[in-house]
Amino acid sequence: MNKSGLSALLLITLLCAACGTQKTPGELLKAPSQGSTDGTLTGIVRAYLPSNARLTVPVHSESGSAIQLQDLDNDGQDEIMAFYKTDKTDYEVNALVLAQAGGDWNKLTTITGVGSELDYVQFADVTADGAADMLLGFSGGKGLSKELSVYSLNDRTLSELLKQPYDQLAVGDLTGEGVTDIAVLQATFETDMQPVSRLQLFRLQGGQKQRLADQAMDGAVIQAQFAKAAPGASALIVDAAVGAHSAYTLLLNWENGQFIDILAADDYQHEKLAESSNIELQTAAPQPEGKLGGNNMAIKDYPLDSADVNGDGIVEIGFLVPPAGTESMAPLATPFISKFYQWDGQQGLKFVEERFDRWGFNFRIPETWAGKYVLNIAEESPAPWEQMVFSYRDADSGQEAPLLTLRLLTKQEWQSAEAELKAQKAAYQLLYELQNTEAAAPTVLVAVLPPADAAGKLSGSSLQEYDQLKLLPEDVKQLAGTPQQPLQ
Repeated sequence: MNKSGLSALLLITLLCAACGTQKTPGELLKAPSQGSTDGTLTGIVRAYLPSNARLTVPVHSESGSAIQLQDLDNDGQDEIMAFYKTDKTDYEVNALVLAQAGGDWNKLTTITGVGSELDYVQFADVTADGAADMLLGFSGGKGLSKELSVYSLNDRTLSELLKQPYDQLAVGDLTGEGVTDIAVLQATFETDMQPVSRLQLFRLQGGQKQRLADQAMDGAVIQAQFAKAAPGASALIVDAAVGAHSAYTLLLNWENGQFIDILAADDYQHEKLAESSNIELQTAAPQPEGKLGGNNMAIKDYPLDSADVNGDGIVEIGFLVPPAGTESMAPLATPFISKFYQWDGQQGLKFVEERFDRWGFNFRIPETWAGKYVLNIAEESPAPWEQMVFSYRDADSGQEAPLLTLRLLTKQEWQSAEAELKAQKAAYQLLYELQNTEAAAPTVLVAVLPPADAAGKLSGSSLQEYDQLKLLPEDVKQLAGTPQQPLQ
């Protein structure tokens, strides 16, 4: 069967799975007797699985499916990979590989990995032979050990090329030499029990294992990705945790046979970046030669994953910043603002956007508000997530005027609150509903705009600036995302 035919089968399988009662991934397959098939990919797979098998979906995978298609030997025909567990043990995950011969499907092999879940699945040509290789990561569960296995298919034989423990992985042309390599990051401990991560770069070109780099960095790696870090430039982006709650982000580029940190800076660069970025950047202690993470620009008090927050295809670096108006609050109660910066392609970071995305709120703060707002929480509020008030603050007089109130209410509370807002002829916008929050019941997020006389004692240029910052209901709707659909 050719690629287009298999793709059609996969679509039919997904459509059939969507009909009727929704099932969890583990319930999608309970294999019947051998030979039973209904013409879908699931039906083909069923005939080759033990009777107690159940499909399992990889935690990290581009397709997000328990059954995947890939041409592993570059013969123009896709193989089928099906990932499953059995009732026999909870510490084994299996990968069934099927191939065609003479129009019939045959089992090539079953791979069994040790672990309670399949953490990672990717297909990439790491052997540089023109065919995709299969990368499988097996995990004991959240926070436990993981192991990567890399397989290549030749002459209908699947060979294991690499078996390597890991905490985080990144795959791509990491050296800029046109070869797909594998970066493996794993935490170790020094004598003082402070975590240190080991970064190793492996190349499997021609099927032969070659280790290109083995470098140390401070902290335990939270996330690693090879992605665009600036227009026209990619980097290995690593978020790592250090100390009790601190973190930092590295942008790693390959130079002269090793990774160097783009964000490493001398004291002068560090000071100028802090001034231009309006963030309090910490200075890391100098590290031994060859160790990554010393004097990094992106040292921060609390971890925040790097992500493409504005949909431009470039990954931004995030900082959690206490907003003006919350200086006296305890760290655990502070409604931090998430600020995101992008590498400028040279030696600095440039501001991209900020948002309030704590406790179920998800609101992108307008660019015009930068440096001109404070965030207040009603002291009488029994829970911090019930009401947040963004207010304009005059830089000279310190006088404030409300710009926007965000309220989280249960659906029952919203009925009476909406009636009250209508009675007050208030301008408001219902943004979205949350199903899982700190609140016990389903909750709605509502934005309430200030009344016409909210400017109070503001006058002159302050009043003019305040009027320019005010929003319309349609503006608020555009600035709000949802917890299920992040802001773009």
